[in-house]
Amino acid sequence: MAIETESKLTLPDHAIAQVKTLLTASGAQQLEKQRLLNWYFDTPDLLLSADKVALRIREQDGTYIQTLKTKGQSVNGLHQRAEWEWVIEKPELQFELLMETDWPLVEQSKEWANDLHVIFETNFDRSIWMLEQAGTLVEIALDQGEVSYTSAAGDNYVDKICELELELKEGSVEQLVAITAELVAAIPELQPSDISKAQRGYQLYGQAL
Repeated sequence: MAIETESKLTLPDHAIAQVKTLLTASGAQQLEKQRLLNWYFDTPDLLLSADKVALRIREQDGTYIQTLKTKGQSVNGLHQRAEWEWVIEKPELQFELLMETDWPLVEQSKEWANDLHVIFETNFDRSIWMLEQAGTLVEIALDQGEVSYTSAAGDNYVDKICELELELKEGSVEQLVAITAELVAAIPELQPSDISKAQRGYQLYGQAL
């Protein structure tokens, strides 16, 4: 298990060029762009959502990663939550891996696991920069894409993704907050967000019901 600590900022399309220029000027090192395909799972009665967790499989450069995240806490765009990740051979849920976590639900009846299915998807392009400042290493990811849900009737519901995530890799939370504040001060269009991609997916799913 790891504790994921990140700041999330939304931004309009017209601010993207300004963000890239600012990151370059700050000395951030740009890495290769990634295409991330994500499938989120739940039961028909949304048992996982009710327990405030997100369960997904992600395809990244031909590798499949199964991830479980708790809701944790989120204040003014700063998110902190427990996270478990496993590399798997194919895009099929491996329920037995969840037994390695301290998630209380897996210690109860496991019959609900047979009802898990894809609820929605989040697919986006991710541009990544690494920024080291005052002994703190932060991964800055610009995500552009969409959250989508297709109903049984074939209706497609879509919500656009355009956001900046600053994840703490090494160092202090205080410095992460300071870096985030510097970006917001320089580009007022950046707005803190307490809503994760998974939460946006569930909102989209709810709109379709």
